[in-house]
Amino acid sequence: MIKTALMTFLMAMVPVIELRGAIPYGVISGLSVPAAFIIAVIGNLVPIPVLVVFTRKVFEWLRTK
Repeated sequence: MIKTALMTFLMAMVPVIELRGAIPYGVISGLSVPAAFIIAVIGNLVPIPVLVVFTRKVFEWLRTK
């Protein structure tokens, strides 16, 4: 069950898959719908602070290239 929750969490972090793939994967793998939804949403929110902090620095670096 932990492996399924972790895979659902990690799948939700991938931009191409996100919630559309993570929630069905979690449900098919044995998680309840509410649990799969909550885990996927949390996994989807984790990368946001990193993107907010580093986006400006990445764009500044790209301007020099």
